[in-house]
Amino acid sequence: MKRISLVISLVLFMICIGACNKEIQETNTLAEAKLTDKEKFLLSSTSDKSFVFDYKVDKKYKKVSLWVEKYEFGKLIEEKLNSIVTEIDNEGTIIFSISPTLVDQKESTFNISVGSESGHSGSSTQQIMPTVLQSTWATNPSESVQISDKMVLASICYSNGQGMSSLSKDFYSKIDNRLNEIKNYDVVYVLRAEFLKE
Repeated sequence: MKRISLVISLVLFMICIGACNKEIQETNTLAEAKLTDKEKFLLSSTSDKSFVFDYKVDKKYKKVSLWVEKYEFGKLIEEKLNSIVTEIDNEGTIIFSISPTLVDQKESTFNISVGSESGHSGSSTQQIMPTVLQSTWATNPSESVQISDKMVLASICYSNGQGMSSLSKDFYSKIDNRLNEIKNYDVVYVLRAEFLKE
């Protein structure tokens, strides 16, 4: 298990260093990273699904807090399933990935990593995954978003229901007012971020 975690950490670190999206021009913004085919291959070889974001902030932001929330039928069940608070540079990359464990195929490892030129930090936790028929994965639909308090970066929805649809743009910007969108989903994982000035 330690060997698998080490391999995943090394791959995620290489992607953090290589994925820095030079197209982000404005400060205090975050956007989904534009990965090369090689970076996509490296991620797919170590995880089932991943989300990669590039950020650019001014010097007043010193840290970032990242966490995963778990909802069941629209109700918050676990506020910080996996979390990390780490110091940041002005530019860097955030990666969230899920990998099945070799020991128990019902269990997956949730990985959160933050990387920049000066180094990287990461956090992992195991989670028993829902046994459902359908899932949908999505990132904040805006190409580039302004940094805001407790922003939603990505969502993973699981359902045994008849159909699934993408979450609205408003869900990502006003999650507390839009929980009705996920009330029919068995389980929803939400990746959130807050950039901190201290």
